[in-house]
Amino acid sequence: MLWFYFTLLLLASISCWFFVGFSYFKQYRYFTLLTDLLPFYPYFLLLGYIFYTLLTFLLSVRFSYYFFLLLLVPLPFVSYLFYLVKRWRSCYTLSRYTAFLQLLSSDKFEVKLFRDYHQNNISQNKVNVFIRHDVDLSISRLKKILDIEKEYQLRSTCFFRLHSPKYSFNEVRTLIKTLANEGFEIGFHYETLSQTKGNKSRAKLLFSEELKLIRSVVDVTVISHHGDRYNNHLLYPLLDHKELRIWSAYDMKTDLYLTDTGGDDMYRKHKQHIFERINEAKPGDIVQILIHADWWY
Repeated sequence: MLWFYFTLLLLASISCWFFVGFSYFKQYRYFTLLTDLLPFYPYFLLLGYIFYTLLTFLLSVRFSYYFFLLLLVPLPFVSYLFYLVKRWRSCYTLSRYTAFLQLLSSDKFEVKLFRDYHQNNISQNKVNVFIRHDVDLSISRLKKILDIEKEYQLRSTCFFRLHSPKYSFNEVRTLIKTLANEGFEIGFHYETLSQTKGNKSRAKLLFSEELKLIRSVVDVTVISHHGDRYNNHLLYPLLDHKELRIWSAYDMKTDLYLTDTGGDDMYRKHKQHIFERINEAKPGDIVQILIHADWWY
């Protein structure tokens, strides 16, 4: 029976460490409808070490106190993994986003809306920054990000879905109207190819209907596609842009495009945080920054 507990504790500790290691090296954040597990990964590492400590304790009591030396075996691996995960977590803190907005408030930058670009309202003496939020799931996290932007008197463009599993369009009608009144720009985060399971003819009709629906709340001209296995971006070239009065966020000709898409450890992917790359921009440059509020805590 004792060997059963030995095995159980060993498997439990290895499972915790493997889960965190696999998550990091595969860059899986496991965002669920309940919570994003990224903030909790260090605790999984600690839990695994607690299981392992219990294992060595039982072995020491049963056999010899020298088994306590086994505590040192996984320590280098767990410590290094803890360092990687801690750095990964730090990429997405609201405090980091706040510091970034503080930087954008300086005289070097000018934060604009997408309609400014469409109207050719571009400054040649400052870096033109366009902040975009694709609102995939979390309204509560979006509000936290926008509250920070309002604190610094900055405004962004928010692209809302009509078929999010976490919110319905009816639930965000009032929010959309409020944001528009507060100076934010509203975009359409379309996914009609997903809704029609790849049927492009039906997707075109559905796009027109859904565009009309969101325009019943606020006028929308800029759109972006939601990522999905049906490749929603393939619909855009089939649409009559002039008749529908639309243009895509990806039509913007940028000098620098920064995105947190994919949830990558930004240091691993870019060698530095994407916010630090803003220093590469020069006066007159156009910078588009895509931030998914879902991932920021």
